Amino acid sequence: MPLLSLQREWKEKYDTVDNVEEDTLTFTLRNTWIFRPDLSVLTGEEIITVPHPLIMGVLLMVQRDREAMMPLVKKGASIIFSPLESAFLKVRIMDLLFDGIYVDCSSQDFSVKALCSGMDSEGAVSPHNETHYKFSLFGMRNHTEAGRWVVYRGVKNIRDLGRVISYNDETEMDIWDGDECNQYIGTDSTIFPPFLSKQDRLWAWSPEICRSLGAHYVHNSKYAGLPMSYFELEFGDLKNEPHNHCFCRDPPDDCPPKGTMDLSPCLGGPIIGSKPHFYGADPKLIEAVDGLEPNKEAHDVYIHFELFTGSPVSAAKRLQFSMEFGPVRNHEVFGELPEVILPMFWVEEGASLNKTWTNQLKYQLFLGLKFNATVKWLTIVIGSVGTLVSAYLHFRKEFKTSDVAPANAATPDTNPSSAKDGVVSVSLGKNLPPVIDGLDKPPKMLASEVRPDRY
Repeated sequence: MPLLSLQREWKEKYDTVDNVEEDTLTFTLRNTWIFRPDLSVLTGEEIITVPHPLIMGVLLMVQRDREAMMPLVKKGASIIFSPLESAFLKVRIMDLLFDGIYVDCSSQDFSVKALCSGMDSEGAVSPHNETHYKFSLFGMRNHTEAGRWVVYRGVKNIRDLGRVISYNDETEMDIWDGDECNQYIGTDSTIFPPFLSKQDRLWAWSPEICRSLGAHYVHNSKYAGLPMSYFELEFGDLKNEPHNHCFCRDPPDDCPPKGTMDLSPCLGGPIIGSKPHFYGADPKLIEAVDGLEPNKEAHDVYIHFELFTGSPVSAAKRLQFSMEFGPVRNHEVFGELPEVILPMFWVEEGASLNKTWTNQLKYQLFLGLKFNATVKWLTIVIGSVGTLVSAYLHFRKEFKTSDVAPANAATPDTNPSSAKDGVVSVSLGKNLPPVIDGLDKPPKMLASEVRPDRY
């Protein structure tokens, strides 16, 4: 059986209210969900065969939680969906997704009235007219208000940027069997705080699955030539994680298989969440269903993340919805069904920054960071070299020695010939003044200046 694959796009509108004193931001999120099948494969008019999501969901949930009501529910289901001959439903894709499948509640039988009233109160069906309801997977959620969020703005503490404080005026959930699992951890997955490290996890809370999930760092990566950090999301093995046992029905024995999570407390039906094609899950789940071909590129949940600015540049969030298939005791149609987790469809949300946005990161952020890093290291290198050179010159001057020849003491000349000549020998030194022109010879006297000596 081929697995129905859908891509999800959305439009968001915010009504915001700032609270400067408390550093919070309150906004109402209204989503328009547009599910488009891959047009190269599907057109929306195809007829598919799937496990009957409404009947199977009702019967299995009642059998598990309210078994005393099983006779009443089985009788009502056999009247509403008469003739009930198979556990599978042949339906047009768009009817299953959006347009809706008619549910006939016109019978006056008490079991029918009780069952239709219960499905309406649980939000499983929507009224169409006085006698009929409609069931679809996403029709009732499309073009609806997604809730009122209160988050931190990060003014007082930048690490709190985007962290969820409350949702629909509730500061925590009341769905799981433990306070830790009912906490809002992380952001709404559209914004993250800056200045994160590789040891931090990217936590985000999703109202669609009533749970927070955290992606962990795997390795360095590149996107559009920019250095990034690659994060992956793992659903883990709840059975071997005591701190997550509050997500189990009866821990540690009754926990969902590895790589899956039980969404029945959140969605009100026997729905199991996982990565598409059970990628990263227990191999037994893959072996039990024909046609599954999990691979990392098409089915993993990842995000290319820039830690300094807290910017996700490319991400894919994929979630497969599977039904817990099993026998309904003492039922003529559903009594012989095998126990298996049967995939129904998977939804993908993805976003990748185009060249316009990556150029802004490249030229306004990374180029500035590279320039600052270059200046920093040049300053360090030049300063270090200058310090070493200065130290070398300083110590060289301090320890420099000069070779000076000792001066010899003058001894009198006893040579008689020198005395006769009346010549005195003087050692010339460097400190003697230079000879001035005209003073090395006696001046000549004119004849008029010569006068005889008088006695």
